[in-house]
Amino acid sequence: MASSFNIDFPGTSSQFVVTANSAITEKGGIFNGDNNKGTFSLDTPIGDIKGSYLVLSTQDSPETHIEVTITDKPFLVPMKKIESTIAQFLT
Repeated sequence: MASSFNIDFPGTSSQFVVTANSAITEKGGIFNGDNNKGTFSLDTPIGDIKGSYLVLSTQDSPETHIEVTITDKPFLVPMKKIESTIAQFLT
């Protein structure tokens, strides 16, 4: 079952894409996206985490509101842990 949460990124949508791409690929993951939407995946020792994002703000906004949807995760990892880890990566 998919689960969604929102993140407020302290920058433009372009800056978000650069930060998210870097954070995910540095951990060995895959990031595909643009200033509007995208997908990501990350392998962990106990299973894959896969998801998507949707930018809710205008492109030139100084703060970017993002909806993150996790579509696949290890059963043993709580959603709150995934949410806090992603928020740390991006803010």
